[in-house]
Amino acid sequence: MSTSVAAPPAAAAKPAVKWTWLAVAALVGLATALVPTPQGLTHNAQLVLAIVAFAIVLWAAEVMNNGVASVLMMALLIGVAKVPPPRALSGYADPAFWTLLAVLYYGFAMRKTGLAERISYWILSLFPGSYAGILGAFFAIGLVLAMGIPSMTVRTSIMAPIAWALVQTLGLKPRSRGAALIMITTVEMAVVPGIAFLLGSLNGPVVIKMFGDKHLPLTQGSYFAVMAIPTFILCAFILFINQLLLKPEARLSASRDFVRGKLAALGSLKRQELITAIVIVVSIFLWSTQSTPNQVRLHPFPSYVVGMVALAVFALAGIIQDADIANGVSWTLLLFLGGIFGLQNVLPDNKITDWMAGLMVPHVQQLAATPILLLVVIALVMLVLRWLDPTAFIAIPLVFLPLADPMAKAGIPPMVLSAPLLLCSAPFWMPYMNFWIAMGDGITAKQGWDRGQLALIATVYAVGAIIATVLGVFYWRMIGVM
Repeated sequence: MSTSVAAPPAAAAKPAVKWTWLAVAALVGLATALVPTPQGLTHNAQLVLAIVAFAIVLWAAEVMNNGVASVLMMALLIGVAKVPPPRALSGYADPAFWTLLAVLYYGFAMRKTGLAERISYWILSLFPGSYAGILGAFFAIGLVLAMGIPSMTVRTSIMAPIAWALVQTLGLKPRSRGAALIMITTVEMAVVPGIAFLLGSLNGPVVIKMFGDKHLPLTQGSYFAVMAIPTFILCAFILFINQLLLKPEARLSASRDFVRGKLAALGSLKRQELITAIVIVVSIFLWSTQSTPNQVRLHPFPSYVVGMVALAVFALAGIIQDADIANGVSWTLLLFLGGIFGLQNVLPDNKITDWMAGLMVPHVQQLAATPILLLVVIALVMLVLRWLDPTAFIAIPLVFLPLADPMAKAGIPPMVLSAPLLLCSAPFWMPYMNFWIAMGDGITAKQGWDRGQLALIATVYAVGAIIATVLGVFYWRMIGVM
């Protein structure tokens, strides 16, 4: 899910720490380059892996701006590993990149016009003032915002301040179980519901890119059919178990005056909010009804074309102005993801995915007769890889691309193979694994929760993702996907 993301500009590390981690990154890269070349890999492919390992440490430790680190990675791929420039830089020419760029401006438009805030307070006003009601409201807010805001970072930046203001209004003590319950769950609800939609998270363009590289059909509808129910199962598990394990010190019965006051302060619906809402609704309709190579539907326009036209509408309506082009979205994120998308071409070009297939497929094929066990193993692999990849954007295709064909032959379709990878894409045992949790920590000035509470709920998320995968198998069989 974004990165755990590189979505916000990476904070600069302290000078001494920065140089230490730069040295660690260099040592990791050199060690990967100098060990005996594994069987099945060329020396050039080994250099590619060494450069990627170097970049991963830079991203995880935030030695420099993550976008700049991505640019450095591409430069090293061209200069050291002799990757042809059109391939190393191919991520910026990919339709998935332009889909991402366009939809990020959707989120900016919702935030700038106040539409996202209005929707959030309106939904909050519909739920009772109990803990269960407040958490249910934030689930609904996250679900609705995910339809128009693909960036989990933007959703967190909208929802977490509202939740923290509510915690303070309710008089909950800092780091109390009640405060931690609301804050951690709110951040989760800013992230997890979006997994149900193809363009509901920053993983969506990665999935689009993966399926495109394998020439596999993918639509909003086919994605939603596979991912929606398991995602909602995961959300329900989080909402229930979080309340059970972080049982608040006292029952809550809150007045709705806080929310009503915020809604009143926003005034009546403004013209630019209405235009933004119309653009988003029309875009969602067009995304869900576009034609595919195997199915002719209402129109032939791909997602990125719809997004590009919508961006022009926002500009003509004055919602996005000249200064907003530079400041409205995270160019750190866009530079970062351009490099990641390019890797999805560089790795297969150097037969690295074939090498990975040689390592994984023999073991995985032994589990193919037991799909539940196989998908649980893939979920666990993803959770382990997320300790090494702070973005999930490398780990997802690294597992998917080698396994897609053999698993399809074994009766597990590509979208089902993607499901455990996506459900397990946002663990947060450590802050570097999940920037949204780090954002929430900053928004609350480290008063929202303590480390023990965070570790407990992080484990709940991981267990819930595995349970959702297991129950998903029965659901996918019921609807005929498997």
